[in-house]
Amino acid sequence: MDKGTPSGRDDEQQDTIPSQPPVGPAAFSFVCLGVGGGPYDNDCSCYVMKPADREWHDGTILVEGGSFLGSLKECLEHPEDTFPDAEFPPHLSAEQRTEIFNSWITQVYLSHGHLDHVFGLVLASANLRIQRPVYGLPDTLNTLLGLFNGRLWPRLASYNADDPMSLYHLRSLELEHPLSAAPDVTVTPYPVSHGASRLTDGVPVFHDLFHIPSPSPLPCAPLDTMSTTVSTAFLFRNHRVDRDVLFLGDVEPDTVGHSMANTDLWSKVAGRMAQGKLNAVFLECSYASEQPNHLLFGHLTPKHLYAELATLARLVARERCGDETKTENMLHGLKCIVIHIKGMVLAADPNFSCCQPVQRRREAATLPLPIQLVQTIEKELHDLESEQRLGVEFIIAQRGQRIGAYQSY
Repeated sequence: MDKGTPSGRDDEQQDTIPSQPPVGPAAFSFVCLGVGGGPYDNDCSCYVMKPADREWHDGTILVEGGSFLGSLKECLEHPEDTFPDAEFPPHLSAEQRTEIFNSWITQVYLSHGHLDHVFGLVLASANLRIQRPVYGLPDTLNTLLGLFNGRLWPRLASYNADDPMSLYHLRSLELEHPLSAAPDVTVTPYPVSHGASRLTDGVPVFHDLFHIPSPSPLPCAPLDTMSTTVSTAFLFRNHRVDRDVLFLGDVEPDTVGHSMANTDLWSKVAGRMAQGKLNAVFLECSYASEQPNHLLFGHLTPKHLYAELATLARLVARERCGDETKTENMLHGLKCIVIHIKGMVLAADPNFSCCQPVQRRREAATLPLPIQLVQTIEKELHDLESEQRLGVEFIIAQRGQRIGAYQSY
């Protein structure tokens, strides 16, 4: 579809918007080992990445740890398709290539501690031979540590690097503080909200990161058992080429969470987008737009995702031309990689409440059919872009897909 410059736009705004997406060397190479949000355990959030100008064996970064080694093994059945630039000795099995590639991973970044983001990482600890650092916010790492409790899984993770059983060395990130992840590469964590959760009765946990009121109580969940789930957005910067990639873990809309967490994040990166330095955003979209807000469970739909990008566009417009209303094509050149689409969901019942008693049995003939969301979400995003024309390009991530900062393979 041609998105040429419409008539009536002033010359000043035309000069501030590039006529073509940025070109040049890619900043990072990502391979998607898992892109879904469940319920299929072979396609949960997990990505390997590296600076695009370096080799995988020079140091690979793992972002999220859902479907990890199993999905990596599938990708390495035919490495020429997904990892054509990875060098392996000849005549190896997929299992052997997987173990070699796993040894190249130097560090892990986790957005939060939900199972679909960490279970593969937990299982993979059994195959580690050297200690590996795992980075996250304190809430994320404490949740992960609860899995390595000696009952669910052996105590193979610790904040103490000198612990002889600490195969995963847990290292807390400092908010908005850049951390050196590799030569010429930094990662900066920002907090985002993943919605309210009910915790164990009598264990109140609140977070002051978002400047929001306490979560609303449910009839069956007292206020002192409700907590905001903290998730993380990671800004990866390749200083050699001066380009950024923003990766968001699970996130709820500001309008639903009654916070400014996302707006605060967009304000931090708008300047880089205005300069053409931010070229890719990994952003979740778990449900179709028909999903009621009270059944989002801390996630986005296409209308919420696009509203978040519209906020970014307004902030970029303010940076570029001082007028937040001139959002058309302000995100030109930005690739939005859409992740965490639910593999299968049942039709939403707007009358459903999580406080209702669970139905113990239902005849198969009365079960609602599951909804296939990928095509629905893709169409909704295309329609929203056709109407509002922010200039963003949407890429629906797929398992086994390789993605660069400027191009999709």
